[in-house]
Amino acid sequence: MLEVISEYGGLTVLAPAKVNLTLRVLGTRPDGYHVLESVVAGVTLFDTLHAEPDGDLSLACRGLEAPAGPDNLILKAARALGARCGIRAGARLSLEKRIPVGRGLGGGSSDAAATLVALNDLWRCGLDPAELAAVGASVGSDVPLFFGPPMAVMRGRGEDIEPLETRFTWTLVLAWPAYRMPTAEVYAAYDRLGEDGDAKPSATAILEVLGGPVRDAASFLVNDLERAADNMRERRFDVRACLHDAGAQAVGMTGSGSAYFAVADTEAEAQRWADAAGVAGAETYLVALQSEGTDQRENST
Repeated sequence: MLEVISEYGGLTVLAPAKVNLTLRVLGTRPDGYHVLESVVAGVTLFDTLHAEPDGDLSLACRGLEAPAGPDNLILKAARALGARCGIRAGARLSLEKRIPVGRGLGGGSSDAAATLVALNDLWRCGLDPAELAAVGASVGSDVPLFFGPPMAVMRGRGEDIEPLETRFTWTLVLAWPAYRMPTAEVYAAYDRLGEDGDAKPSATAILEVLGGPVRDAASFLVNDLERAADNMRERRFDVRACLHDAGAQAVGMTGSGSAYFAVADTEAEAQRWADAAGVAGAETYLVALQSEGTDQRENST
């Protein structure tokens, strides 16, 4: 998923957002992590990380708000790589943040993966992608995903990645409210609620309809965490209802929320939904599925 741009004296990495087209919770591991199965796609909304040699390790951020201190996954990733390779080198890191935090879009994990790629090159660690993914797994469950292709089935706690061939050209509207959904709190709410008892398709059933019209995908966009996130939302802004009211039929929640996505057959259709959701109070982006060799642009509305 990551796109690397070599530059004189440094390296720039485009770190994409991800969307969980589906997310099923299959159980809980002995270590407390949940066992997941999810069809995940990288999309054309990017954070940009730049790394240059320096005597100390530092990070400067601009754009949207990013976590500071010990919760910053970029610095965690840098320190984990240094420990793995026995390196005490520094780097000057700068992040242009466009992926909002706490919306289930994976920006922090993507930034961590980008950091590992940049510093592996800058520090001449010589680790291959599988080894970098293993370091990433110690930083965050979703980090290994970003060393793979634009679409994959993610299993376990996120470390088991099955590559998939990109098979659709849908346009997606991303929409999120002003509030965040802390991942740990959503999972805790899910555990308190338990199973909802409704029969749902498997996480991978959507693969049968990826090449067809959007209407065929509507019933497959399942996310087992949505009921818990909705329960936490109380009377705050309902993004799903907003997209449905705008005319979208195939709508899903990504990750643990609070962002939703609507899938459209055409960009014009997606733009109408984005405009309506924006008027209603949501922040929206039009994105495509990320793929190698395509134009990596993003569109805010």
